[in-house]
Amino acid sequence: HHQLPQRPLFTIPGPRESAHSLAETLLKKGPRPQPHEWRPVEPAELLSSAPGLPPLTFRPWPLRAPALAAFMAVCVAMVAALIFSAVYSHRRHGLVAWAGLYGGRYFLMRVLPQLVGAGVVLYAQFLFGTVARVLPFVRLASPVREEREGALFWEMYPSFLLPRVAGPWTVWVPSLVTWLAAFTLPLLSALFTVILVGETWTWAAVQGVAWTLVALYLALIASTGVIWWFFATRESTGLVWDPRSLADIAALVAETNTADDHRGTQLARGCDGIRFALRRRAADRLCYWTWKDGRHGYWHALGSPMDEANLIPLGGAGGHRMPQHHAEKHPDPETGVSPSSSTLHRHLPLPLRTNPLLWATLTATTLLVALFVVSFHPATHLSAGFPASLPSTPRSGAFSPADFLFSFLPSLLGTVLFLAFQPLDTHLRVLQPWATLSQQQGGTAAGTLLADYAACFPGMATIAALRNRHWRVAAISLLAPLFVLIPVLAGGSFMALTTDGEDGEVRMFANTAIYGILLGLLTLYLLALVSFIPARRELGMPHAVGCLAEVVGYLVGPSSTEEDSEEAGLFRRCVSKSELEGRLLAGEGRWAFGFFEGGEEEEVGVRRMRRFTEKRKVRKSQIRRPLLK
Repeated sequence: HHQLPQRPLFTIPGPRESAHSLAETLLKKGPRPQPHEWRPVEPAELLSSAPGLPPLTFRPWPLRAPALAAFMAVCVAMVAALIFSAVYSHRRHGLVAWAGLYGGRYFLMRVLPQLVGAGVVLYAQFLFGTVARVLPFVRLASPVREEREGALFWEMYPSFLLPRVAGPWTVWVPSLVTWLAAFTLPLLSALFTVILVGETWTWAAVQGVAWTLVALYLALIASTGVIWWFFATRESTGLVWDPRSLADIAALVAETNTADDHRGTQLARGCDGIRFALRRRAADRLCYWTWKDGRHGYWHALGSPMDEANLIPLGGAGGHRMPQHHAEKHPDPETGVSPSSSTLHRHLPLPLRTNPLLWATLTATTLLVALFVVSFHPATHLSAGFPASLPSTPRSGAFSPADFLFSFLPSLLGTVLFLAFQPLDTHLRVLQPWATLSQQQGGTAAGTLLADYAACFPGMATIAALRNRHWRVAAISLLAPLFVLIPVLAGGSFMALTTDGEDGEVRMFANTAIYGILLGLLTLYLLALVSFIPARRELGMPHAVGCLAEVVGYLVGPSSTEEDSEEAGLFRRCVSKSELEGRLLAGEGRWAFGFFEGGEEEEVGVRRMRRFTEKRKVRKSQIRRPLLK
């Protein structure tokens, strides 16, 4: 028996050779060089020709069948409990007898429902956040060109403060339902009230509220089913492992043949400039590639066939390389004029900018002080209660206007506070790895390229941030999900009761234990807002980094894509996440983000710093600037 030599499954395609030679030939209007053209490898061909390669079918665990089925089962249990409460309460004229403003029954009826609902809301947001995070890669893996268009610009880190109705219906419907799910909290706060049955006050379910909640949870079940169907019908996701960090994205573009266009986005001011720079990249694909001329070799990358059918003519601009930023506002690096020192940190997300942050902090301070004054001033002390100003007698369906208003409205305001804080938390978790990279001495791979705070389950980012000594991220990522208790406790703080006096006046009384915890959470909320005010400049970037198009340009510098680069070998031909982590953590080098020499001009990007022998490049504008003492 003759043993056949093992064929290499991965080969380096040589992006410098293929992309640069092709660009030069196109500029000279010569024939396209066939040896440099790529061809996508479809799954069926891969199974027959390279069965040893890992399939591109990876799904993060929240998007797998067991996790989706478990979440749907929890929602079904919520629906069953709501239907049972509504039907039993209607037929038996109540559930259990009233036992006072304190104790287990009050907690069971006025706090526990929304506390359980809060867990459902947090997981629903995490589930759709995972969908939004992997959707660009899934769309880029599609063999249909129209589906790949615009995938590079999909926002990967959604905010649930406002619904996002964009993209295909299989995406915007779950997005809308997830946003609506947050408003189950004020409804759950108003689910139970007290009615008079004979001479006994009894807890009963409010019929209108219960059936509204049933409809919302059924919608959540249906939207989860849509997510399940969407991913189950995909032949390929384009992924070998979960792209949670910058290192994962760098591994996908380390061998790309489209690096030149992405480098043109590094100093663009906004998305419009990036779209113009990437106008030829509308049909790029994430898949396994091989040589179109029949040579052997396979590699996994975001790339383009680079043939005539997949190139968009550049028109009159075809003979000039695109500047990296708008020339009318910023000097072109080719002119020899360095960008200003503020360029690297000129962009902050809107919630982190000075005016919105100060306005929010001052408003929160004023309202919190007013709340403390009203709560503890002798004339308005909560122990005496306050007039309901609405009828409190339960009507048909156990609906009490006073109880509904003072449970639903405080919880609704708390829900708005909870949702309003989430963008701050999200932006901080996304930008912290970049901020560490921007420091003068850079940062380790564990605290920068491998940091995956934005992809973590609520609370898990805190553990990772503590490990990397990112204290603000640790605190904020812990408080952000904890603030869901604000609507939970606000909805259970007040109850309409009859006073012991002769007039028998109905007043709203507070459960002081719940109300005290609520005031403590609101104080933490204010302190968390204040913590964002200092040290915000380091979170700035030349432009936003919320989509793939905005990130890739910083990861395809010459040092990370040239085949003779030491850094390129760290990201290329990785078959698993553990292998990538092992490569990056094996050395003690540090990584940095900033201005570096990039061939003929100065570029912005991420690169490895050599210990003791290499420091960050000092730009001419910094040399000319006088020292401030």
